[in-house]
Amino acid sequence: MFSPSIFESHFFHNRTFYLKRDDLLHPDFSGNKARKFHYFLTHDFPHIKRIVSSGSNQSNAMYSLSVLARLKNWEFFYVCDHIPSFLKENPIGNYQAALENGMRVIESHAREDTVLEYLDEHSLHVSEGGRQREAEEGMQRLAEELKADVYQAGLKEPYLFLPSGTGTTALFLQKHLPFPIFTCNTVGNSAYLQQQWEMVEPSLRCYPRILEGSKKYHYGKLYIELYVLWEKLKTEMGVEFDLVYDPVGWSVFLEHLPTLQGDPIYLHQGGLLGNISMEERYKRKKTIMKTL
Repeated sequence: MFSPSIFESHFFHNRTFYLKRDDLLHPDFSGNKARKFHYFLTHDFPHIKRIVSSGSNQSNAMYSLSVLARLKNWEFFYVCDHIPSFLKENPIGNYQAALENGMRVIESHAREDTVLEYLDEHSLHVSEGGRQREAEEGMQRLAEELKADVYQAGLKEPYLFLPSGTGTTALFLQKHLPFPIFTCNTVGNSAYLQQQWEMVEPSLRCYPRILEGSKKYHYGKLYIELYVLWEKLKTEMGVEFDLVYDPVGWSVFLEHLPTLQGDPIYLHQGGLLGNISMEERYKRKKTIMKTL
């Protein structure tokens, strides 16, 4: 379905990094969600008429599933804990794009029970964030691309870093790659991330290595130092990263870089559509701070 994504070198923080640009896979269906949902996109499901999933109101998975549903001509039902009235009145980012693709939103604090209400024999249930075994097919394809990239670039001691939500991408990449995968949690803590892996692959002999940052960041909360790092990456590399996961990932990665040996590869997992709403939140935060 997709051509291999670009593999390129950039200079940042006084050294060379290699980027796997999955953000450039496809204008609508890109990043790690395109990899996770590759199985559903490329296989036939003649009995399926509806996708049912759940998560946050600006989820990258939500938008990608809305694209998948549109391409497959399926209904898409998405269960959210809460949609702020401001967002309802002023749709933006992933939420707006998913609505334009035909998403039907159900607000419920009992997400799991509500999801079950919308499932029938014609429904496909996709776990929050795409944490499921079907994601392995797309990740194995990505692993094959990375092996070819590493060979063509002549890297002798490659290792890959990426920030994790559910950790599904890191998990399956480590399963199919011969070199180390490093990650950090952006949701919950390291124990939570380990639990996510064990739920999907309980008998896997080698899990990715989790790097701990000296500062703990709460998911989705605004931190000016992370915004500054995001802007610096954009200016010096000429690459825009996701504003939720990547600044946390780069912060932890750079902190541990002196202890990591080899050629560093960073996986750009996309998610740029969500930056619209995050930048608006940062602008409001900076305005508030100036008045204090």
